[in-house]
Amino acid sequence: MQTSELLPVVINGQTFSANQDRMWNLNEIQKGLDLPDAKRPSQWDNEIRKALDQSGNFHTALGGANPGTWATEAGTIAYAMWVSPDFYLMVVHAFVAVRNSAVSELRHKDALLDANMPKASTLDMKARGAGLTWTEACRVTGIQQSRLALDALVSMGSFVYPMDNFGSREGSPRPRKQGFEVGAFVKASSEFGNREGWRVKPRGLDWLRNKAEEINLKVAETKAQKSRAKLAAKQSTVKRVGRPNVSPQVAQR
Repeated sequence: MQTSELLPVVINGQTFSANQDRMWNLNEIQKGLDLPDAKRPSQWDNEIRKALDQSGNFHTALGGANPGTWATEAGTIAYAMWVSPDFYLMVVHAFVAVRNSAVSELRHKDALLDANMPKASTLDMKARGAGLTWTEACRVTGIQQSRLALDALVSMGSFVYPMDNFGSREGSPRPRKQGFEVGAFVKASSEFGNREGWRVKPRGLDWLRNKAEEINLKVAETKAQKSRAKLAAKQSTVKRVGRPNVSPQVAQR
């Protein structure tokens, strides 16, 4: 089976991948996210579902190696809309986050090729010497939003926050001790634009290149979660405060 060229989507912390036909298993999504039995794909039967079926955006495989209800991106979003408005927004945000991440990464890599090719040998020498700063390393490896990427690496368990004697966070995230021991990273003065207190060596650059896609997806997922939380908090405030008071005189106008 050939692998899909589509990037996986992350919905509510769960990762889902398309098959070789660029379609998603709706049964896997329904079960993985604990959606109600009443919202099983087999229960979805309306005009939109029929139109998707006729246009090839939706099909059901009853047997074979990959049984289940399968849908394209359009079909998956339509299914999510049938489930509930909240789930629809969650799925749309997941697809948009992945697409934006992929487009940004492509543009970023193209820009790097155009702008930084003359600097390649200089950066290589710098990496082999004192090492690259975190910002430089992100630029070279295609990692977006360097500050958010640090927190993403912490949540992935690859980086940690330094702690003071009282168990409180101190400074910005840094690689684990093993990363320094194997020579992927090196400690450096926090002065002269190196606020992290460490730099990235060639071995660390290779490791970051292999992790770049995962890091960028994690950053996109985190931003989407914060956006949903902010929206939910705003909606909660509106519900709690209620409609503003209107004087009888204004109401009669």
